[in-house]
Amino acid sequence: MAAGTQAPPSPPPPASTPMPRVRRRRRFGSRTVIGGLAILAVIYLVAGPLLMLVLTSFQDTSLGLVIRPPFPWSLQNYVDVFGDSGTYSAILSTLIFSAGSLLVAFAVSITCAWLVERTDLPARNAVFVLLVAPSGIPALILAISWSLLLNPNNGLINTLLRLPFGAEGPGPLDVYSLPWMILVQGMSLVPMTFLLITASLRGVNASLEEAARASGSGFSTIVRRITLPLLRPALIGALIYQFVTVVTALDVPLVLGLSGGVSVLSTEIYVASNPVGGLPNYGVSGTYGMFLLAVSLIPLLFYNRIIGRSQDYATITGKTFRPKTIALKRWKIPAVLFCWGYIALSFVLPMLVLLWASFQPYLGVWGLDALDRLTTAGYGEALGGAQFLDALRNTFVLGVAAALGGMVLAMALSWVIVRSRSRYRALVDILAFVPHALPGVVIGLSTLVLYLILPIPIYGTIWIIVVAMATQYISLGTRLTTAGIAQIQVGLEEAAETSGAGGRQIWQRVLGPLLRPVFLNGFLMIFLASIQNLTLPLMLGSNDNVVLSTLIWRRWDYGDVTGAAVLSVTMATITVIAATLLRRTTGTRGL
Repeated sequence: MAAGTQAPPSPPPPASTPMPRVRRRRRFGSRTVIGGLAILAVIYLVAGPLLMLVLTSFQDTSLGLVIRPPFPWSLQNYVDVFGDSGTYSAILSTLIFSAGSLLVAFAVSITCAWLVERTDLPARNAVFVLLVAPSGIPALILAISWSLLLNPNNGLINTLLRLPFGAEGPGPLDVYSLPWMILVQGMSLVPMTFLLITASLRGVNASLEEAARASGSGFSTIVRRITLPLLRPALIGALIYQFVTVVTALDVPLVLGLSGGVSVLSTEIYVASNPVGGLPNYGVSGTYGMFLLAVSLIPLLFYNRIIGRSQDYATITGKTFRPKTIALKRWKIPAVLFCWGYIALSFVLPMLVLLWASFQPYLGVWGLDALDRLTTAGYGEALGGAQFLDALRNTFVLGVAAALGGMVLAMALSWVIVRSRSRYRALVDILAFVPHALPGVVIGLSTLVLYLILPIPIYGTIWIIVVAMATQYISLGTRLTTAGIAQIQVGLEEAAETSGAGGRQIWQRVLGPLLRPVFLNGFLMIFLASIQNLTLPLMLGSNDNVVLSTLIWRRWDYGDVTGAAVLSVTMATITVIAATLLRRTTGTRGL
C-alpha cells in the first residue's frame, strides 16, 4: 500500500449476523450485603418493642397483660386517655418543658462547641472534658442533687441566700417548679448535644468561612449564612433526637415535677405503669407511648427531606483542609466566664453536693457542725464488697458491648439512608429512630417477654440488657453517623471504586478514617448513656446482672444517701476518664 494511503474501512457485518448482546449481571457488593444485614438486624431489634406497644395500647390490661392470643381487644384505653382533661394539661406542660429545655441545651452546646473547636479559648480540652462529664451522672441523681441544692426549706443555695437578710421560712427559690425543671433538664441535655455537634463542626471546611471573610462578610453573617446552614443536618438530627429525649424523660419530672404538682406525659406513663395501689395499667401506658411515637415521627419527615439533599451539605472533599483557629481577642474573658460559669453550675455544684453527702454518715442540716461528722467509712462500705466489683464489671461490659454494636449497626444503616437510592431508605431511617420514641419501660417489657418466649439463653444475663440497650440507642448512633456520612462527598467513594477498590476497602481506607471522630464520639455517647440508664437494667435486672445504675437506685431506695452518693461520685470519675481518653484519641490539641 502506498505511503500516505489510508486503508479502506472494514465492511459492516452482514445483516443476518446478530450483534452480540452484553448481559449485565447485577452485582451484590459487600456494601450492599452489609446494608441488607443491617436492615434485617434493625427489623429484628425494633419489631418486638413496636409490636408490643401496639398490642398493649389496644388491650384491656386492667387485670394484667395478656401475651398470648386471644387478645382482649378494646378501644377503652384511647377513650380513657383522650377523654381526660388532665391529658391535655400534661401535653401543654410537656410542650413548654420540651421547648424550654431544648432552648437551654442548644444555646449552651452550640456556643461551647464553637468556642472549643474553632477558637483559641484557653484550656479548651479541659472545657471539653468537663462539659461531657455530667453525662455520667444518672439523671435521677442529678435531679436529687439539685433538690438538695434548691429545696425551698433547707436547700444549700436557699440557706445561703436567706443568711444575709436573716429571713426565715421557705424560698426564695423553689426547685419544684416548671422553670427549674426546664433549667435542670436543659443542663442534662448539654453533654450529648455538645458531642452531637462537635464532630460535625470539626468537619466543616474552614476555607468556605475564610472566603466569606475575605469578601468582607462579618462574623454574624458568616455564622448565619455559612456555618449554621452547613451544620443543618447535624443540628436538625440532634434537635429531633433531643426533643424525643425530653418528652420521654422521666427522672427530672419525677423528682422535681411531681413534688411541685407539675405533670408531663412521661410521668403519666410512669404513674400508669407503677401505681401506688393496684395492678399496672400497661394499656394506658402503651396508649401514651403511641401518642409520643406519633409526635416523634412528625419532625423526622422534615429531617428526611434534608438528608435527601445531603450533597448540598458535603464539605469533606479530596482536598486537604485545616480549620483556622479564630482569635477571641477582647471576647476571650467573656468566653472563659461563660464556659467555666456553666461548668460550675452544671457539674461542680452537683458534684460538691454528692461529695459532701458521700463523706457524711447521714445527710443532716447544713452547717459547721456537719464538719465533725466527716468520714470515709461510706467509701469503704460501698466500694469494698464483691457486689460493687460485680456491678463495675457488668457496667463496663454493658457500656462497651452496647456502644460497639450500636455504632457498627448505625454506620451501616446511615450508609443505606444517605447513599442508597432505594425508595425505602426513609422507612429505614424511621425504623432506626423508632426505639428512641418508645418509653424505656415498653422496650424493657417487650424485650423481657420476647426472650422468655424465644429459645435464646440470655434471659437473666447481662446480654439481655446489652440487646435492649443497643436497641434503644440505635437512633442515637444514626443521628450522628447519618450527618457524618452526609458531609463526605460521594465522589471520594466513586474515585476509590474506579481505582478498583472493593466495598471493604472503601470502608477501611475512605469512610472509616473520615468517620473516625464521628465513630468515637458516638461510641462515647452510647457508652455513657448505657452506663447511666436506669430503666432497662431495672426492668431486666437479676442478681447476676446488677450494674452501677441499679446499685445506686437500690441504695437510694433503701434510704442510704451516703452509699448512693459514693457510687455516683465513682460513676462521674469513670466519665471524666472516658472523656479524657476520647479527647486524646481524636488527636486534638493538648491541654
